[in-house]
Amino acid sequence: MRRQNYFNNRKIRRQAKKVICIATLTATMLTSIPFVSYTDAYAKGQTTLEEMKALSIPTEDATTYNLSDASLITDKTIVDYFGRETMVKVIEINITENGNYKITGSNEINGALIDTHIVVAEGVEANIIFDGATIKNDDRYGDDVDGCGSVLYSQLFPILDIEGKANLYVEKDSSLTSAAVDNNPVICVTGEMTQQEGTGSLKLAVGSGEGVYSQEQVICGYKNGKWGNVTIKGGKLDFTGSIYNVDQFTMTGGTITSKVDEDQVIMANDINISGGVWKHKQGGDSMPSEIIGAYDSITISGGSLNLLRGKEAGSSCRAFGGDKVRIIGGTIQRDESIYIQDALDAYANKLDDSFTLENLPENANVKAINGVPAAGLTTTPEGKLENIPLPDACNIIELEKNGNIYQYKYAAKYVADTKSMVPDTETKVYDVTLKFTNEDGSTTEKTVKLADGFKIQGQYFDGVDFYECLDANDTVVTDTNPFTISESNKEVTLKKKAAVITVDGKEIEGNVVPEGSIYGILPDGGEKWTQCADLAYPGDVMKEDTRLVTIPSQKREGKWFVELGSTDEVWWVKNQIRNNSSLNVVLVDDLDFKNEEAKSLFSEYFSFYYGIFDGDGHVIKNMECTELYVLPERNYGVIKNVHFNNIRIQQPRSNTTRSGIICGNNYGTIENCSVESSVIEMLGEVQVGGPNKELCEGLNVYGALTGANFGTIRRCFASGVTFSGDGVSYPIAQDFSKSKLENVYYQAEVESGEIAKSATQFASGEVCSLLNRGVTDGSQYWYQNIDNDAEKDAVPVPDRSHGTVYSGYQGCTKAYSNTELSDTPSHEVKYTAENNVLTGVCKADPSHTVTMTLTAEDAEYDGKEHKAVLNKTYSDMWKEAETDVDAKIIYTRDGKPATDLTSTGTIKASVTMGGAVIEVMYTIKAAPTPTPTATPMASPSAAPSATPTVSPSVVPSAGPTATPAGTNPGIVPSADPSEGNKSTATPAPSDKSVIAPGETKAPAAAKAPETAGTKIASKKGDTYKVTDTSGKIPEVELTKSAAKKKAKTVVIPKTVKVDGVNYKVTAIAEKAFAGNKKLKTVVIGADIEKIGAKAFYKCVNLKKVTIQTTKLKAKTVGTKAFAKIHKKAVVKVPKAKKKAYKKWLKKRGIGGKQKITGE
Repeated sequence: MRRQNYFNNRKIRRQAKKVICIATLTATMLTSIPFVSYTDAYAKGQTTLEEMKALSIPTEDATTYNLSDASLITDKTIVDYFGRETMVKVIEINITENGNYKITGSNEINGALIDTHIVVAEGVEANIIFDGATIKNDDRYGDDVDGCGSVLYSQLFPILDIEGKANLYVEKDSSLTSAAVDNNPVICVTGEMTQQEGTGSLKLAVGSGEGVYSQEQVICGYKNGKWGNVTIKGGKLDFTGSIYNVDQFTMTGGTITSKVDEDQVIMANDINISGGVWKHKQGGDSMPSEIIGAYDSITISGGSLNLLRGKEAGSSCRAFGGDKVRIIGGTIQRDESIYIQDALDAYANKLDDSFTLENLPENANVKAINGVPAAGLTTTPEGKLENIPLPDACNIIELEKNGNIYQYKYAAKYVADTKSMVPDTETKVYDVTLKFTNEDGSTTEKTVKLADGFKIQGQYFDGVDFYECLDANDTVVTDTNPFTISESNKEVTLKKKAAVITVDGKEIEGNVVPEGSIYGILPDGGEKWTQCADLAYPGDVMKEDTRLVTIPSQKREGKWFVELGSTDEVWWVKNQIRNNSSLNVVLVDDLDFKNEEAKSLFSEYFSFYYGIFDGDGHVIKNMECTELYVLPERNYGVIKNVHFNNIRIQQPRSNTTRSGIICGNNYGTIENCSVESSVIEMLGEVQVGGPNKELCEGLNVYGALTGANFGTIRRCFASGVTFSGDGVSYPIAQDFSKSKLENVYYQAEVESGEIAKSATQFASGEVCSLLNRGVTDGSQYWYQNIDNDAEKDAVPVPDRSHGTVYSGYQGCTKAYSNTELSDTPSHEVKYTAENNVLTGVCKADPSHTVTMTLTAEDAEYDGKEHKAVLNKTYSDMWKEAETDVDAKIIYTRDGKPATDLTSTGTIKASVTMGGAVIEVMYTIKAAPTPTPTATPMASPSAAPSATPTVSPSVVPSAGPTATPAGTNPGIVPSADPSEGNKSTATPAPSDKSVIAPGETKAPAAAKAPETAGTKIASKKGDTYKVTDTSGKIPEVELTKSAAKKKAKTVVIPKTVKVDGVNYKVTAIAEKAFAGNKKLKTVVIGADIEKIGAKAFYKCVNLKKVTIQTTKLKAKTVGTKAFAKIHKKAVVKVPKAKKKAYKKWLKKRGIGGKQKITGE
């Protein structure tokens, strides 16, 4: 049979807070107010009853999901245990808001079943109305292999996942059937499920077929360390299977019809039944140990239970199983093979049977049995009370109508070998006074009818609280000294029993487990914490006397952890994890097994872990492990900060699960872990035949960290791990498409790909820096001595006393050191010039080269700047260094420095680098003067003569024979040298702007900005560097604030005006404010596009940073820009950019207790 995957433990072991208060469910017991459900109430006819139920269904504004609607279908990729990916069609309904939701239709679409998953999110309360819905899931995937090589399957998901609160209503009959797999529920409850009244029935079943074994869990109340509660208030629930691992199960009304073959119909921490009807049929050839089981308590105070066998009884079993079973009301019908044992009534008398009482008035309401209120209990038309649990005593039945009483005595004393109750008229009946003493000392009296000889065994239970019994002499009544009703014994004091709780031998006030530790519950005779099987957590309520002992434990990040500090304690922790797979464990010392054989720290085979295992930097070492892994077979939780050294795993087989030093398979998270100098050796392989042979052979896999990774591994490494034997080995883990490896490395002979690093790279500090993702502000996990005065480390270590590893540059070479390095490379370059090309070669590394080409073009005056262009080309190696050569273009006119790149004239641009010079000349020419257009004259009345009256002696040519230098010809004279045709030469252009004919004179030009690279200062004394003058508004970078050493608040301005020119501030230079110990507040304006490295580095009092700009990117913010500012600094960023900014801010120095908020 397949292993049990779900948590199986007593209530006291859980940490979850209880949500349902039993007191609210059974508080009517003392007041004799009967609980009335729709199924019991009002003889008003079936029609009225159905109308009342319909009115109770909250259909207003309901969101309807018709499962027949194909638009609900989405694709989902499933990766099975063997790493095979399958694309399936599913319907996923995620309920994330409070409200009413109606589910209708069938998930069979076009002849195919579409697996359906309905999720009620945590914190959400949803009313779910099933209106004739038919849901049947059938997809499954290979989830495991048993020892014989048979594939074990799981369904994709439960049909209904209740993480929040779900009220279920059934308007029309509906059915939910899960896939044909074992141990997979139809409904999973880790929140609260309540079935309310309705007009239809909800049917739950597990699909039949291959892969389904005996445990058919239709409702499961535990997953990943969380418990759920199930309440039945009304309606009809019909299921085949069991309700398993629920925290609190409560039934106050409604009808349950159930059937299960070989297991309990329910297993919960606490079960409370006060109303309703439960009809159960136990099938199968064998019987479980009990039909209704509880890890802690079962209380039955009303309702009707019918526990029957579906087949002829071959064996017998208990009706109820648990340490504390109380039956103080209700009826229990059962077959002879189902017996009652170790149950107690309200007076702590043993109940070993249920009986039928005859000769009572027909259809009479029963008021009380032995003084205990009997809500909703009525005699049959034949005058019988059937299936009533009663003690071996004279029992008093008191009727409601006239107060008549009827006496019945246990007949086994009088009739041999029979068990029955017969009428009794001889035993005296007394009015017995019960004096209830409250906590404040006040008393409440109640008179009940009890027979002579009736016993009170020491504790009275009213369904909510326990009461200590005192006789007339204030003597405490016990089971060895019971209070017996008689003529002289008719008054008993019931004092609410306060549980006596001791911690380490000292009594505490109240019954709530105190803060400060996890505590163990000492068994009888036990004195040591290692003798405790059950644990109690701060805030747990102890209902009974309890001896607690402090368990070595601590609270970390709001969660409680059991401490493990010795190999002698491993067995105890292993047992605790076996009981609670979500137990958190922290190492407080190294575990040295001294090269002796040892089993896994977790349960041997098939161990699933959902908790947090925190090594806190400690090492598990020198271990001859006889299992396939040191920790669990499957990790669904978190394993972190634990290191393994000199581990040897030797197994004769590895065909049913993978092997790894840490775990077999990781579905959760492994972080900040390392494995060193370890061996995994497979001596052979158990042969598996049949159709699954190839699949099983594919599991003969072992990895240094884990056999296979389906989850996330981050910031881990492996060094010196060797493998031998059959199978496939992986230096980290077998990996699949949906899994993640983040900053994970292993030591190899040579560097290869992203994760294989050489021994030199490990020793140099490179791997340490990669593991820390470059973080050096003290929040990093890994450290390493590489060039300080301490002994060198070959690999990173989690020891803060070792050196912090800084990455940076030594010259132009990437380097790692225990002292801070430059963030940018520096090159010592030799330059040569040829024509307009400069070539620079790094003296330290000739592969680092830069080529600069200076070009400029002649231009025509247009009122704009005309600059030369310097193009830089870097070698590939230089490009990787991510630095730029700071080369400046110098402009001159007539040998003098010039900044005017607008006016006409000749300009020389030059660049000088290390004595090598390149230069170019270019000219800004004056705009040509437009040719005037002749104005036509009016035509004369008579045509003019073709020749002039007087002819000149010399006819002028069409134009001058030569154009004077520096002149521009005007209008060409005509052949007629008349006064109106005389031409005037245009004077030579000057450096001043030329006004074209017909234009008005332009106003004086605005002062030109300084050229790029020029440093300027504002009136306040702030220093800026001009970075760009090509746009409408020139741009500058703030390089130094005048208020650097004295201002507490600095606002980076949007613009700054220098010498009459407005500049836009778009950048903050490298180290602009570094080391300013007085700066407390800074506002970074909306136009900032770049922040240099270490801009605010070591501004130790900078507590408030407001970033208004949305233009920043990770690549435009330098390293350590905000490193080592105030430890509790708050960085406010634009709300729309919070997610993006948060990523790079953490890489630029923001972390620890510092906060990033959006506004």
